[in-house]
Amino acid sequence: MKRLSRGISTALAVTLLTSGCYGSFNLTRQVYHWNGQVQDKWPREFMFLILTWVPIYGLAGLGDAIIFNSLEFWQGKNPVEAPPAAAVSIRRLARSTDEAVLAYAPISKDGQLLIEQFRDGQPAPSVRLQRRGELSVGTDRDGRVVLTAQTLADGGILIRDSRGKQMAVYPADHVATLLGSDP
Repeated sequence: MKRLSRGISTALAVTLLTSGCYGSFNLTRQVYHWNGQVQDKWPREFMFLILTWVPIYGLAGLGDAIIFNSLEFWQGKNPVEAPPAAAVSIRRLARSTDEAVLAYAPISKDGQLLIEQFRDGQPAPSVRLQRRGELSVGTDRDGRVVLTAQTLADGGILIRDSRGKQMAVYPADHVATLLGSDP
């Protein structure tokens, strides 16, 4: 038994020392990406603590270091796919003392848009837009629906309040100008 234990330890040391590769740690990054998809900061933090305590992050890191990064080094390809890039697009809109910061993050299939508002330099209520079927639904910090947005056939946008009452209609050319693209 002692001999088997020594053989396993030696094989493990040889594997770690001969791979010579820092690696991409795709499995660990996949776990981190999955954890990042939890919507609100407190549940996301709670999930992070559970994944650390269980120890999912530790096992993923160990699997990457011993198996997947070594395979990547020797075969040139990691068998675990890298998580999607989290490119965030940010746009600032200002009118007199009012300002809105739009941050688009493709964290889900349809992405999400966070609109942080400021009035006279002070934070105002923020809205998080997410795609739900044919509508984009805007929720406040507490998850309550505050508005819906619907793309019209001509490319315009119809905005309704939480009760379904029309608040605004933006024509396609106005939307294209706002997004910085041609109509």
